[in-house]
Amino acid sequence: AILLKRGKNGPALVIAPTSVCMNWQSEAERFAPSLNVLSLRDVSHSHREKLLQQLGANDLLVCSYGLMQQEAVADALADIEWNTLVLDEAQAIKSHATKRSQSVRALTGHFKIIMTGTPIENHLGELWNLFRFINPGLLGSLEKFKQKFANPIERDPDKPASAAAKNALRHLIRPFILRRTKDQDLKELPARPEITLPIELSE
Repeated sequence: AILLKRGKNGPALVIAPTSVCMNWQSEAERFAPSLNVLSLRDVSHSHREKLLQQLGANDLLVCSYGLMQQEAVADALADIEWNTLVLDEAQAIKSHATKRSQSVRALTGHFKIIMTGTPIENHLGELWNLFRFINPGLLGSLEKFKQKFANPIERDPDKPASAAAKNALRHLIRPFILRRTKDQDLKELPARPEITLPIELSE
């Protein structure tokens, strides 16, 4: 819906794991047929530059994280002023020091949205890096973030300072998060069928 609403204002870029790029294409073609869906993977090296130069309103380019990491591709994508940027499975950029994260941060977009089921896998620094992409400056520098939030929350979880830091961080990021909980998912899933099969073991 966001891509459709913003499409007339310029090109959009979706970056996703290779395993779901095809799904992005098919879903966009099904639910947003007015968008011109393009896959960077399907374009030869010699034609990529021409394709990128011709991008305009209602164009949706789908690119994998793996392809994005290639220096020539990263530079070419960074040269474009994207109207909308979407990162799917955004935990792929959780580590701020990786080439992948640096390549993504070099992108320019008027509107950014990320999607992830696991915004924090190891430590709060991963959350900081996701917000560094979508809302730069909100959580301050990494050192300030560690001092104010990560250290009190992770090092002394039972102390009152930890609870205060958690509440402050939650209050700060809540307006920028649309969260879907397991309870909401469970309502849409069918009942789990259980089939018991007795198996006679050999000697």
